[in-house]
Amino acid sequence: MSKPDLVLYNGRIYPDAKSRSRFEALAVWKGRVTDIGSSQEILKLRARATTTINLRGKTVLPGFCDSHIHLLSYGMLLRTLDLSKTRSIEEMNRQVAKRASLMKPDEWILGRGWDDEKLREHRYPEKHDLDHSTSNPVFLKRVCGHVAVANSKALSLSGIDSITPEPEGGVVLRDSRGAPNGVLKERALELVELAVPQSMKEIKKSLVLAARRLARLGLTSLHCIVNDANELKALQELKREREIPQSIYAIVPVKLLDQLVSLGLSTQRGEEAFRIGGVKLYLDGSLGARTAALTSPYNDNPVSNGMLTMSREELKRVAMTSSEGGFQLCIHAIGDRAVELAIQIIEEVFGLLKCRKFRHRIEHASLVSGKSILKMGKLGIIASVQPRFIYSDSWAEERLGASRMRSLYPFASMTQEGILLTAGSDCPVEDPNPFEGVWSATARPGLEGKERLTVSQALAAYTTSASFASFCEESRGALVPGNIADIVVLDRDPFECSPEAIRQTKVIKTIIAGSVFA
Repeated sequence: MSKPDLVLYNGRIYPDAKSRSRFEALAVWKGRVTDIGSSQEILKLRARATTTINLRGKTVLPGFCDSHIHLLSYGMLLRTLDLSKTRSIEEMNRQVAKRASLMKPDEWILGRGWDDEKLREHRYPEKHDLDHSTSNPVFLKRVCGHVAVANSKALSLSGIDSITPEPEGGVVLRDSRGAPNGVLKERALELVELAVPQSMKEIKKSLVLAARRLARLGLTSLHCIVNDANELKALQELKREREIPQSIYAIVPVKLLDQLVSLGLSTQRGEEAFRIGGVKLYLDGSLGARTAALTSPYNDNPVSNGMLTMSREELKRVAMTSSEGGFQLCIHAIGDRAVELAIQIIEEVFGLLKCRKFRHRIEHASLVSGKSILKMGKLGIIASVQPRFIYSDSWAEERLGASRMRSLYPFASMTQEGILLTAGSDCPVEDPNPFEGVWSATARPGLEGKERLTVSQALAAYTTSASFASFCEESRGALVPGNIADIVVLDRDPFECSPEAIRQTKVIKTIIAGSVFA
């Protein structure tokens, strides 16, 4: 048998995050785990050329997976205006003006991260607010990505005026005279996005920047929410060129579904480092923007139940096409009405056995009734959740009312009913650090404690469950012989930490397929 090319020893190695079983050392050869055991046993296997890492008592876990990340949007945010710390529209204007001073007059100014809940004015910025700061086209997304504001130049270049019809599943807000006020919701954002120039060079730069930043956080696999064909092509090429270290499960937009099916493509299973994954479709918006579809009106806006961004008929058509083409569904549903509709259509189109085979996912599943939890468990629908929403949604009770809070992020109840939870960040909406998510899931800051996950359950959502949700559980998610050696070395043992100490956990090394990247 070949000698290992990498040995880690003198550590606290947990091969499976679901278990507290612990070893001292492991061996890797050609990117795969070959042996695991005591330091004495594993060190006997090494050769002169073996790279040996003394862990000095540090903790090792399987590499983490972010099950829901907008990689291109994160990369663009790192290179454009980050408005997450902006606390007034006046401050936003100063940031826009400063960026404009560094750009050509016709260049687009893009940004993301503003939150009306945190702005001094407690309202959406509008086009007239932005028109004062520059003549450049400006397009700034809210933190959730479901609302944006465009200035007059951007609206003009996008062909949006007083006679522009409402797009299906979207809203163009207007002033008293019927003219667009610059605020766009849900699928209306696409009207401007289509006008923003994109080069393959800039797309690739953003993707590589984001991926390398994420590797330092211990993220070895990514379920990427892909925007369009250009991003999909860029990801494929970057993986082939080895510019992105992580394995990529590309969740493609529904607008590409018919084309992919016609090419004979389907959700790809297995261990390849780049695979076409599920099909992403949006059924509603966000709680922050009050566009998530609820069964009862918003507590702080009693005239609104939010909105469905896709009709029942269209959802069923997409589900049937996915069934025929062999595609997993990844349905964005945040409000309880959207979650309920997603479950109904999945059951109608696929039935019990086929549903379990396809491993369909509801992305976010934020507000979920007891009835829907039972049905998801029965059908084997995966909940792709973002635990850090718990911390960020500090306004949730005001938005939903006290009676609905017990149905918000019901992770423990889902787990008890056999629903598999796979965890992600929705970055750039949230901090992509997995330990922010583990802390939020186990501490549930601001919410009742009965829906807390254990540390093992939370870590499993970023490892073993994530591999199952992307059909690679036989090669990733656990450090067992034969599996791909995706490894994180931590500065502390999360199984022996307080919740606050878990949040402070730092990644010392990230090893992807046996190669040290960070």
